[in-house]
Order: sequence, then structure tokens, then C-alpha cells
Amino acid sequence: MGATPNACPAAIAVAGTDAWAVLQQLMCGQAAAAEGLANALRVDAYGHTTFGRTDALDLFAGCPLVLSSQAQVLVSPQAIAVIDDTADGRTVGAVADLIDGVVARLWVIAATLQGATAEPAVAVGRDDFMSQLRQHCQGDAADHPDLQPSAWPQVVELGRAAWAASNGPPAASSSQVWVMRAFSSGDWVAALFRVRVQATTLPRQAHDRLALAIAHVDGRSQSARARRRMAVSDPCPEPPPVAF
Repeated sequence: MGATPNACPAAIAVAGTDAWAVLQQLMCGQAAAAEGLANALRVDAYGHTTFGRTDALDLFAGCPLVLSSQAQVLVSPQAIAVIDDTADGRTVGAVADLIDGVVARLWVIAATLQGATAEPAVAVGRDDFMSQLRQHCQGDAADHPDLQPSAWPQVVELGRAAWAASNGPPAASSSQVWVMRAFSSGDWVAALFRVRVQATTLPRQAHDRLALAIAHVDGRSQSARARRRMAVSDPCPEPPPVAF
């Protein structure tokens, strides 16, 4: 799987914040995390979506994501973002929503497990590019209250970088990225994106990826420059169509 740089320890010591310790326990599949998880916890990881803390713990017990001591972590009252490099050289990440210190939602940016499938869905006509606006990064700063407003240009730039990192040739110019979560912590910003990669073929074929970026905010310009790390997931499974 390539997401476990170290053996999973028997217990995770509290490091920095209780929520951060709980998140590490969860991603190791340790039952001790349960008290710090929402009953209705939803997890998107490895191409799977689980609902409820029991299924989430079972998922990570079978495929743990163990972070190294070099992991870069950003914490705010409402979120945690972490990026790390695995032993096989892949950059992985995770973003968790916090509600009163409890982990309520989690996205893992990593490989997609072989055989992972999405829930079947009714296929409907859609046009991801109906507006015809040539703006690769879509979002609104007002949707992210934990983000310093002045950091929004950096988030947009990170979104463009995520779009570029996710688009293997050939990709249609209508491929786009949406800002799902963004928050600030001191001079740093973290942003979670969902990227829709459209192929140039007809009929249109597409897939989604998750991307996470953590960057230092350069107050002297509108660029998130040097210190920047980014993790991009494998393609997420597309829902098989339901036939009537």
C-alpha cells in the first residue's frame, strides 16, 4: 500500500493536542481513538468511504497510515492537516474536521486500494464546465472561517498547482479544482482540494483526485512560495451507473 513508513506502535502518546493524538490512533486503527471520534464519522481513504467510527477503525486496522516524526502538522480549532513522506518515497496527507475537539470528518490523500469501488449511482447529464469560465480554481474565502482572508490568494495559487500536479497528459482545459477546506495556522496555510480531471476524448471521460497543500504564507507578495508541500491521491473510483 505504501502508506506505512514505520511499524504501528502499540499506543500513540499525546503529542501537541489531544485531537492530533486521536487522529494518529484512528489512522493506526487503534480502538483507543473511539472516545475522540464522532459517532457519525465519515472517512474517505484509499478509494473507500466509510460511515461511523467502527467501520473507520476497521478500515485503518487493515491498512494503517503511520506517520513519521518528520510529518508536517497544522492544527486549528476546527481542523488538522498533515503531510508526510512514506518509506517508498510517496507524499501522503490527511485532513480532519474537528467539532469541539472531536474528529468528525476525515480525508486521506494517498494511494487507492486495488478493488476499491464507489457506491453505485444514477447517471445523470452533467456539464462540469457550463459557465465556460477559464478559472481552474473555484471557491470563496467566506466559506472558510478558519482562514485568514489575506491568505486566499495563496489558496487559489495552491489550487492551480494542485490542478497542474493532477493533470496527466492529455487533459482537457475544462479540468477544474474546488477548494474543499482551507485554514490558517500562524504563518502557514493548509488547503484541501478536489480535482476533476477531464480527458480530451469524446465522449468525455473524467476522474476525481484529492490534493492537499501546506505552505508558508509569504507576506511580501501574493504567492505561497518556497516552503510548500503537496500530496495528490490516486484517481478516486467512479460510481458504477445504476441501470433500470
